[in-house]
Amino acid sequence: MTKRRLIIYIAIALVAIILITIIAAPNTNQINKGSTYGRAPDGYGAWYSFMSERGTPVRRWQKPFDKIIDKSSITFLRIYPKLMPQIFVISQSELNWVKKAIL
Repeated sequence: MTKRRLIIYIAIALVAIILITIIAAPNTNQINKGSTYGRAPDGYGAWYSFMSERGTPVRRWQKPFDKIIDKSSITFLRIYPKLMPQIFVISQSELNWVKKAIL
């Protein structure tokens, strides 16, 4: 085997390892952070299962918040994976919904 051929094989192996690493790496997108579907430490899948097994009526809300405004007698729980008070933002529609319940 020539030295040039060995270098080509090593380069191909390195490219393959890099591609496999990129493809097989865990998904770190922010969509599932705090999700009841996720089983990750920052997910709430176990909590959701526990509450369901207890018989507590818990539903996953899969629609925009604006669709919940007309519902009465409902508790809306938003879960954040970390405490980030400086980033905590409530939309105007959420704020109006809470004010309506208080008054």
